[in-house]
Amino acid sequence: PTHDLTILDAPGHADFVPAMITGAASADVGLLVVAATPGEFEAGFEPSDSHHRGGQTREHIILSRGLGVSQLLVAVNKLDAADPSWSRGRFEEIRGKVLPFLQANGFKSHRVRFVPVSGLTGANVKELPTSSDVAALKEWYDGPTLLDAIDGFLPANRKVEEPMRIIVSDLFPEGKGITAKGRCVQGICSVGDQVLVLPVGDVATVGRIEHGKAQSASNPYGFSKDESGGDEKEGAERGKVAVAGDSVDIYLTGIDIARIHPGNVLSHVDLDLRPAVKKKFRASLMVMDDLAVPIIRGAQALLHMHSIDTPAVVSKLICTKNRDGTVKRQKPRVLAGGASASVEITLDQKISISKYADCRALGRFVLRRGGDTIAVGIIDEIVG
Repeated sequence: PTHDLTILDAPGHADFVPAMITGAASADVGLLVVAATPGEFEAGFEPSDSHHRGGQTREHIILSRGLGVSQLLVAVNKLDAADPSWSRGRFEEIRGKVLPFLQANGFKSHRVRFVPVSGLTGANVKELPTSSDVAALKEWYDGPTLLDAIDGFLPANRKVEEPMRIIVSDLFPEGKGITAKGRCVQGICSVGDQVLVLPVGDVATVGRIEHGKAQSASNPYGFSKDESGGDEKEGAERGKVAVAGDSVDIYLTGIDIARIHPGNVLSHVDLDLRPAVKKKFRASLMVMDDLAVPIIRGAQALLHMHSIDTPAVVSKLICTKNRDGTVKRQKPRVLAGGASASVEITLDQKISISKYADCRALGRFVLRRGGDTIAVGIIDEIVG
């Protein structure tokens, strides 16, 4: 293996889409599992119509791309239960339906791969068994196993040189301080640094940084020795620093637990290096295709951004756009399903936000209403 991976579960059921949003917002790459059994794939992938509500596969694809996932591995599961078993025709049918939809939503074809597997038997997950049960698969498939394909993901481009941003996802008291679980989305944080907790504005001190890296059954949370000849000292030094991309536990002192919450942002204390704490911004919006009720000026929704959700109002419809970004119509009255638009959004409370160009994690969001996702968007300009 060449990568250290942190796995974030994104539940598939419609009731747990907010949890899926939190996971996808923290992810660099995605593993999409689709079932190959007759009828099951269709139930998950076919769009909604007047007779039935569509499955979650399409919504998860749109949300994951809108939240920053740029590489996708599609595991075609239960292919051994297809008719006939390990059917190449069924595999190609699923690929032929899913790939165009992925491309239409911004995924590059060379960053999407399809792997046939059986989760129940483990076939082609870690290795391809030699038994006669998978002989039909061996006749036409000579690609990687699921684990090999996961290990083949391209490394993400980290913004280590940018001002530090750590998004807090969970908290618990520990001794005289607080342990904050979170992800460093850009920059570097070291033990001993002072950090600003936003939006409240309190200052805390970093007392300890822990990396949850599973190394072995006997030492699941320790740093392994470097096989190239490094030693525990190098691992200890690495343990004092969180860099962009790391999921870490940070022990903070000098702040009360009532003053920090999941969804808060830890940033540099300098005024010029901290994100804005505002409640109004202009954004580029992509409206979901199966929108039941059009979006009008004054429409209310719940804005989801990384670990937080807050009430929001679409306070102004600025313009609709063509696919190439040019203006289609100024000051539209409504936004129908499938539209791309520029809008102004006003939040119920001030939160830490950034322009998408400055910090992607603090510049992308999802709008939901009545339990349905209505749009995904990125922040173009912070207004006030």
